[in-house]
Amino acid sequence: MNTQSAIMIKLPAVFGAKEASRLGRELKSRMSTETPHVVVDFSRVREMNLEGLEGLLDCMETVARNDGALQLGEMSPEAAIFLELTRMDRLFSKFPVFDAAAGFTAEQELASETEDVASEKVGQPQPVAA
Repeated sequence: MNTQSAIMIKLPAVFGAKEASRLGRELKSRMSTETPHVVVDFSRVREMNLEGLEGLLDCMETVARNDGALQLGEMSPEAAIFLELTRMDRLFSKFPVFDAAAGFTAEQELASETEDVASEKVGQPQPVAA
């Protein structure tokens, strides 16, 4: 079985301009020359604003420019509602799907200032639903 790596981005509880800027820097520094596979985990997101949404769009553009795949990981109810209201959930569905269950492993995850960066297995992405 081939094992490829994926970048797990675990978003913080508040996702705004500052966090979006950090997301862009972290993603660009972690992307290798290979086609990037990115899983965005929204499980901790309780607040998100338009600046955070703009940062997420920039992240999507970066992955698309490199012919990568981007999937949603776990989803908090607050994040699901925000993405549905802004119709961002439809944009995520346009990316090619990669088989996370077939052995993709996460290289790192986006950590806030007080958290450690850790490796973990990428689980099956959750559907976007409120």
